Amino acid sequence: MSEVADTDWVHGRPEWWRSTAAKLPTKTHGVFGSIIDEGENAKQVPFQFDWEIKPSKEWKLANRNSGGKGWMRHRYKPPARTILLPCSWSLFFLVVTIIPLLYPGQTPNDQFAALALFITSWGLVLIPAWMIQNEMPRGRGWLVGRNTILFILLGASLFPLHILIEPKIGWISYAFFCVAWYSQILRFQNGFRTPSNRWILPFEHSEWSKNILEDNWDISSIKWRNGPLAVHSIIEGLELHGTSRSGERFIAIHYHGLQGWLNDPFTKQMESEEIHDFLISPPIKTEGKIWSSRFLLKVQLNESE
Repeated sequence: MSEVADTDWVHGRPEWWRSTAAKLPTKTHGVFGSIIDEGENAKQVPFQFDWEIKPSKEWKLANRNSGGKGWMRHRYKPPARTILLPCSWSLFFLVVTIIPLLYPGQTPNDQFAALALFITSWGLVLIPAWMIQNEMPRGRGWLVGRNTILFILLGASLFPLHILIEPKIGWISYAFFCVAWYSQILRFQNGFRTPSNRWILPFEHSEWSKNILEDNWDISSIKWRNGPLAVHSIIEGLELHGTSRSGERFIAIHYHGLQGWLNDPFTKQMESEEIHDFLISPPIKTEGKIWSSRFLLKVQLNESE
């Protein structure tokens, strides 16, 4: 995310949440002219979205305007925005895959045309999701679900039989591929149910040691590094990572759901999860360093912390 300014790196860009934080200009000047703002000015990213909640009072939180010491929510670009359009087109290509087979002789090679459409369909599902997932910290879980893999294997195993035994078996194979597509889309929806954010704290790396960890945390790296530092002994997928930006070092709380996506534990979607019972206190016994001004918001907010 090197193209994102330091302030936006922490708080997020307005265009990532157009429905709640910003709108694009409503008109353009000609075909190649510059964009003219007709009154729908982009709003600042709100201090707190409706779906976001705060940790308990035991957590020291920094002020997004004035900084100080404490944790801040680090927002990532919502992955659903990136993959929604490709997934919609993937359904189109999955449907038209059968057209060269229903109307043979209309292409130079009907089987190759159908195969190309089929690969395009799945490429539009998986490649954008893989790319956006790589822009975030990686954790447990697979991009492709087990049910998706099972249905793909069933479809692939039946496909040769439509040549060897009965052409109608090809429709059963195609049905399994359609179910596999639907299963993968459901997996994405479950993964995106919780916003993809993490919590970060400016940190003096020389202080890193097992002694500053709270209960139920197991150190995984004695030396400070950009990467995994500690894991929670009870909640699978909950980890502490070291990270850096513009010469500053941070310690970050990552939680990855079963679908492999980074999930913000302090959201309304996660209020009923067991993870909150183990995050009443912050994971380390320090308030960290003072936030650098480069990461703070440059405007006055109506909300207060």
